[in-house]
This record gives sequence, C-alpha cells and structure tokens, in this order.
Amino acid sequence: MVNKLLLLLACFSISLFSLAQQDPGPGTVSVFSEDGLKFTLYVNGEKKNGSPDSRVVANMAEVPFSFRIVFEDATVPEIKQRGIRQGKHCVFPIVKSKKGYSLKMGGCTEAAPAGESPAVAQSAPGTATATSTPDQLSATYKDGVITINDGRTLKVTQVKVNGMTYPRIIFTALQGAKVNLKYDNGNESYDAESPMQYEVKDFQNNNAYVTVTIDEGGAAKTWHVKLQNANGYDLKIE
Repeated sequence: MVNKLLLLLACFSISLFSLAQQDPGPGTVSVFSEDGLKFTLYVNGEKKNGSPDSRVVANMAEVPFSFRIVFEDATVPEIKQRGIRQGKHCVFPIVKSKKGYSLKMGGCTEAAPAGESPAVAQSAPGTATATSTPDQLSATYKDGVITINDGRTLKVTQVKVNGMTYPRIIFTALQGAKVNLKYDNGNESYDAESPMQYEVKDFQNNNAYVTVTIDEGGAAKTWHVKLQNANGYDLKIE
C-alpha cells in the first residue's frame, strides 16, 4: 500500500513538473532593478544588453533558463538563479533583502508589459534586445496600484490602525529614492528618503489628497501620483 502511494505521489510530481515545463511559445523576459542599479543580463550564458542598464527586456524562446546578473557597481555581488518562464511575457524584479539582492518572479502575461517597446516583442525569437528607461518617468494610480511608465508597479494598501493616531504614509519601495509629500491645501509637506514614514500633523488632512513625488535620480527620473489619506488608516506603499 505504501509503495502504491509513493508511486502515485511520484506520478503527480512528474505531472506538475511537466505542466510547469509547458512551452508558452516565444515571448520576453523583463528584468529591472527596483533600486535603479544598472546591470548586464546573461540568459543561458548569452549576453542580452550591450551596456549596463537598470531595465533589460530580452526576447526568449526557451522555457527553463538560468539568469546571471552582473552589476555595474562591482561592490554588489552578481546574481545567479534558475527559473521557468510560465507565460509569454514574464517580469523579474531585482529586490533587496537583508541577505542582499535576488531575482523575484513578478508574474507572466499573454500581452507584452506596459512600457515595453513594440520592436522588442515583434523581433525574431531568441535575439537579444534591451530597452532603456523612458526619457521621462511618469506614473498613474488605479485600484491600489501605482504603475510607472517603465513597467514597474508599486502596491498601495490601506492598513487599519488602532487608537486615535493620525493617519501615516509608509513608503518602503525604491529604497534610496527621495520622497516628497505635499497636501492639496498647501499647509503641510514633508521630504525624506525611502524607506520612510510620515504621520499627518494637521487634522484637516486626515482625509485629504496628497501628491507623492519620487525622485529616483534627477528631473528625468522624477514622477508623481496623487493619493488620499483615510482617517483611521495608514497608507502603505511597497
């Protein structure tokens, strides 16, 4: 009985593995650094961009792959990871944790991600192509998601708080970026570097609109969105 159970489990595992290996067809992989670090991308040993950039989009025909990421800043250790492309167009952000930088699966779609050059998606499968960041960064906000025009997204959530504290804005994304908060009535503003948190000072702003401006490295890399505080809730951006 035990042997039969083990056999069934083995067959089930093989089926799952085969499903994961299913070929979605030619597509792209989009790799970007949340911190704006420039890097060179290698996929299955092949160099994919001519000069270091903070975002690289490469055409892919393979399903399983191995990534190697070499940072322009030689003090940052390179990343070597294996993975499986589970859709046509897959996004892989480079994220930072206490253990250092690593590659994270950001999801796959049938449609090319926003901000990707049409020339990348339409070129011959298996060729190497890279996109540079847009000439000017901009962003929109909808349904709890900030979408930047280079394809990155940030999650915005309202977190209920206990007690009589004023609402806070907690910004943990894009560490090292300059953050400016300015309320519509003009009586309250704040500047800091991410990660940061700010508690509203004026009770009139407990349910007010605030413009969040992010400077990732100069005027061309500065973008902003308008959000709204809610009394009794912290606004978390990550």
